[in-house]
Amino acid sequence: MKLKWWLFGHPIKSRDIASLKVGVWKGLSVLSPDALSSVAYGSQEILIVLATAGIGALWYSLPISAVIVFLLLFLVISYRQIIQSYPGGGGAYVIGRETFGDTASLLAGSALLIDYTLTVSVSVTAGVSALASAFPGLAPYQVVLSVAMVAVLMGVNLRGVREAAALVGPPTYLFIVMILGMVGVGLFQAHAGAPRVADYWRPPVVRSLGVLIILRAFSSGSSALTGVEAISNGVPLFQEPADRRARRALVLLGLFLGSMFIGTSIIAYRYGIVPNAHMMVLQQLAQAIFGKGIFFYGLAVVTMAILTIAANTSFAGFPQLASIMAHDQWMPRMFMARGDRWVYQNGIIVLGVVASLLIIVFGGNTNRLIPLYAIGVYMSFTVAMLSLVKKHLGEPRPHGRQTFAILVGLIGALLTATVVAISIVTKFAEGAWIVVLAIPLLIWSFHRVKRHYQKVSATLRVADQPATLTPHPLVVVVPIRRVNRMSQDTLEYALSISAEVVAVTVVFSKEEESLRREEWKVWDPDPRVKLVVLVSQYRSVLRPLLHFIDHLTRNEASDKRVMVLIAELVVEHFWQNLLHNQMGVTLEASLVFRKNVVVAMVPYRMAPMK
Repeated sequence: MKLKWWLFGHPIKSRDIASLKVGVWKGLSVLSPDALSSVAYGSQEILIVLATAGIGALWYSLPISAVIVFLLLFLVISYRQIIQSYPGGGGAYVIGRETFGDTASLLAGSALLIDYTLTVSVSVTAGVSALASAFPGLAPYQVVLSVAMVAVLMGVNLRGVREAAALVGPPTYLFIVMILGMVGVGLFQAHAGAPRVADYWRPPVVRSLGVLIILRAFSSGSSALTGVEAISNGVPLFQEPADRRARRALVLLGLFLGSMFIGTSIIAYRYGIVPNAHMMVLQQLAQAIFGKGIFFYGLAVVTMAILTIAANTSFAGFPQLASIMAHDQWMPRMFMARGDRWVYQNGIIVLGVVASLLIIVFGGNTNRLIPLYAIGVYMSFTVAMLSLVKKHLGEPRPHGRQTFAILVGLIGALLTATVVAISIVTKFAEGAWIVVLAIPLLIWSFHRVKRHYQKVSATLRVADQPATLTPHPLVVVVPIRRVNRMSQDTLEYALSISAEVVAVTVVFSKEEESLRREEWKVWDPDPRVKLVVLVSQYRSVLRPLLHFIDHLTRNEASDKRVMVLIAELVVEHFWQNLLHNQMGVTLEASLVFRKNVVVAMVPYRMAPMK
């Protein structure tokens, strides 16, 4: 227990919940790293696609980045309205449920859950890759380092939101300062090869550049906006008034992300940066502007940190969303449970384990994970914006602000749906098919979970009338190996439950049967206990026991119940379990699904050896 408290902190009382919530700046540091960290690879992804059409095509990163920032504005406006209307959190899932019903909400929910999981994998592997680009000696250990990073983040989030904010806050704001500082210097620093002012507005002639390449570059760069929805999902994490603080945090996120993203795209074009496999675009910019000195290595470390802690956004958002969906009976109820530190610990653990498995399966390769990325979150963007449009259309007396919101929602939904379509078409063979297949499978599993809960509820429901409790006669069956203290204690316990007890033992020969009966006769227990000796012709203990119990349940009176008491030896040390067979566990697993049979384990604890 002390080790648990040292690792995850002391339990927190329910009355102290308010002290766990965070303000605007701490909430921003917890929920924004995913979006902010996208600056590290958003512009780079655009340039990688455009570079296939030649150096001249890199100019198109400027208008593509401008459109993405324009889309960011639409998202911020839309999600501010969602936060105001649904301050309980849940974002696209909740507004989809309230406007379009279960299908839309489950589409948004499954897409977000997948995106959160991929965010952890992509962010951590990208962070480790950034560190390896500055320190090549770490390259062979990227998978191990990535899984270790996930474990650290999981442990920190199990301690609570405030602890997570204390960890992720400094690198988050240091990253913002360093990127904005680099952008400021890069825009005004004298540079011999810098293009003229007119060149920023005049597109070059590129013969090999097609519409498909531009659309694919737009789709790849749009990954920079993943994580914008996290604040709307995590509104309950903020101090009261939570909705107002969340909306302020969202505005700050939009300002920081928009200026950093468009700024890096502009200075990348100004310095003629061309993406390569050896160094990230951000590191190339740092080297071109400041040289390979303190800033270069400092930015590598900070970039690694922000990319790694970007996964923290998922550790804050995934458990919140899973708990809301579990409350609606779409997910297992375990996701509703809060731990000692008032966090949804099961959601955190499941997310960490699945993300680690993805990292291992894909070999810690960010390029293999990226094609799976962004599809899910842009599906949720589309559902959120269309739901917002329907919500406003359903309100009476339309006015100017409402018309503006409808227009924003329609244009935003068109852009986000375009990203989804392009991503699926252009990245399908690269791995996007996994997400396309996973979303309907998740929705199917959600329906299965809900049907199960509905069936259980209908089965356990008590009619609206006074309850009548009718006791039933009970036959207690005690499987024993031979006469010893453990079987004696179990039979004594059985007699305290019922006056009708049957001791059952399995032997493999007639000689052994005679020996067991003779032992029983000498022992001479209580006459209420009957002995049944089963001879197994196939050297199986389990099969004849099950046949006997099935025979007993079929032949006993209909009002009788059969209870099986299984003696279990409790040893001093865990490893000693390997020295004993686990027949009791196997028998329990075989009987638990049989009708009219109650199974109970009776522990027999060994006295400490001297």
